[in-house]
Amino acid sequence: MAKLPPLRNLRKTTIVVVAVFLGFLIHRIIVVALGNATVQETVETELTLAQSVVCSHIVNGTPFGVDSVFEEGTRLYYYSTVSSAALGSDTLMHIWFNGADTVQKSACKMSLDICLTTLVPNLLKPGEWSVDLVMGHKLLSTRQFLVEPVRR
Repeated sequence: MAKLPPLRNLRKTTIVVVAVFLGFLIHRIIVVALGNATVQETVETELTLAQSVVCSHIVNGTPFGVDSVFEEGTRLYYYSTVSSAALGSDTLMHIWFNGADTVQKSACKMSLDICLTTLVPNLLKPGEWSVDLVMGHKLLSTRQFLVEPVRR
């Protein structure tokens, strides 16, 4: 059997590289052993807590005219579907912003898992807009859109 050289002849960088490699290898073994199903379930739950759209009409209880650019003077709706996992004791609110200015705060009118509010046409001015769905101090969903002046 061949005699191994003493460990004092190994360079410090070699020991560091081997330690990092072993750490990575152990990490990968743990990830594979536990599976990433837990991480995937958490991501899917977060994505389905609240989904929303800005639209110009509600037809038979569903959004119609979904877009990201609207003309000034249009009645707009913010339609959100909220899973029961997201519902708590706090009231759900839609907050409408024109740039950094708060234009309207509305409590959601809940019907099953649907939260719906509207912005009247006379409040809709040209600019960059956004609408947030919040519960207490937690932001559940947000949508941005642009309002253009009426073309003549």
